[in-house]
Amino acid sequence: MFLIYKRLVTIFILAIATLDTQAQETKKETDTTIEKSYFKVESNFISNAVYLGRKDSAITPYFTPSIGYYHKSGFFINASLSFLTTQSRIDVSTITTGYNFMLGESFGAGVYAEKYFYNGSSTNVQAETKGTVGVSANYDIANIISINGGVDLLFSNNTDIITTLGLGHSIYAGTDAKQFTFTPSISLNAGTQKFYGAIRKSKRRPRPNPNFINNIKVNGDDEFRLLNYEFSLPINYDTNKWGAYFTPYYALPQNPVSVTGPGGNTFNIEKLENVFYAEVGIYFKF
Repeated sequence: MFLIYKRLVTIFILAIATLDTQAQETKKETDTTIEKSYFKVESNFISNAVYLGRKDSAITPYFTPSIGYYHKSGFFINASLSFLTTQSRIDVSTITTGYNFMLGESFGAGVYAEKYFYNGSSTNVQAETKGTVGVSANYDIANIISINGGVDLLFSNNTDIITTLGLGHSIYAGTDAKQFTFTPSISLNAGTQKFYGAIRKSKRRPRPNPNFINNIKVNGDDEFRLLNYEFSLPINYDTNKWGAYFTPYYALPQNPVSVTGPGGNTFNIEKLENVFYAEVGIYFKF
């Protein structure tokens, strides 16, 4: 795993070396401290629900309105509803709460918990996930490279552990009151995939034999291994009262699991393919 992380750092540094942005970039001090509490309403659209490079065979686009409260102490709570636009139904609702804090000007961290409520007909690859708890941290190195990481516990029929390591480089344009930010980023995720076994055995998927799901075995879902690489380019426009963003992603999933039937024969290998998807949104603070 260390060699994977080392490769990630090398690729990103080489990518940053090709950017001729020094003449355009304006310096900005790291400042994520909230000066006063506020409410935030937001709506966004994501072209496909992709998780760790995994996705359902059918495209799953979501339109998601949300509302949240962010206290100046760092505490926050947020609620959202995700509409599956291809079937005009609420596919999942989510409640999130947590606490963010800064240590100095360069290091930030947070803890959070999420509860999911999936529609009984949902085929989202996370549809059997009941909730998540996690920690995250980021460290900014001289306004050049931001290193971020995190550890999540996912709760379905069993518990998964997912780790994340990422690098980003922010390019700023404009003033603090009206600012564009471009952040080319690369990340990798590693962990277990028991959530995949849960969805494979779920009654959400029709079976010719009702006893079939009780006799299949998902191989490798409890092994800790690399799950995906992901490249992204978040583009943000932020003002004091509102903002908008657009983020394209390109995910490269790794290490498929296999499924064996009652006779011990492998009848399915997780189909993985590189996937492009994008998210766009707007928010207002008051």
